[in-house]
Amino acid sequence: MDALDIAVTVFIGLVFGSFATALSYRLPRDVSIVTRTRSQCPACGHDLGVMDLVPVFSWIFLRNKCRYCRKVIGWQYPLIELATLALCLLLYSVYGLKPETAAVFALAPVLVSLIDIDLRYKIIPDSLNLAVLLTGVAALGISTVIAASPLAFFLEKGAPAAGGTALYGLGSLLLRQGAMRVMKREAMGLGDVKFFAAAGFWLGLSADAAALFMIVSGMSGIVLALIWKKRTGDAEVPFGPSLIIAFIAVLWLYPPAFMPV
Repeated sequence: MDALDIAVTVFIGLVFGSFATALSYRLPRDVSIVTRTRSQCPACGHDLGVMDLVPVFSWIFLRNKCRYCRKVIGWQYPLIELATLALCLLLYSVYGLKPETAAVFALAPVLVSLIDIDLRYKIIPDSLNLAVLLTGVAALGISTVIAASPLAFFLEKGAPAAGGTALYGLGSLLLRQGAMRVMKREAMGLGDVKFFAAAGFWLGLSADAAALFMIVSGMSGIVLALIWKKRTGDAEVPFGPSLIIAFIAVLWLYPPAFMPV
């Protein structure tokens, strides 16, 4: 059964990885995810068929070139797909594969595309921050429905989740405003503040989760800043990827109180 679960998780991870590439490409270009259903070659604009869209394998078998115009397809597409797969496997190792953990798997393409978009465009789309929050609400809702005492479960687990949203959102906003006053420039984008608030729903009011989140985000932020400045020479470093890495670490080591493990 474990082997079957892992196989299903791999399939889900690859499918979600394909979705993550669509999010990463379309959202910064204001291309609809809903109304524009067919993916296109970024070079020639030709609609892609099923054989062009098999995650990872199409890129390998087509030798990283478009079937129609033969232009090179960037390595970032299979990398995004593999990163999403890896994240799904990590989440499976903690939460297993069952209906009530579907919402946490839905986070994988959202988080991977957030990292990619922030690294390339230095933006965090509101729609993806909202998706982080809504998947948390969905996870709480599913767990509430299957609980032995739904109302008691919702009141017990929902209050800390809502409190986490308020705490992380307000705390990061005050930190942003204070840093701007001292440094006389924007030290944290509003997209980062919104991510804090959305992630706070998952983190709740756990002191251990908060400590890990702050430590990992700080350390990974320093490492990313050193690498970023050395490779680009740009002093403005996107902070979103560090927050997301820390968020993933908390999901791995300190599962939310409303998630079955």
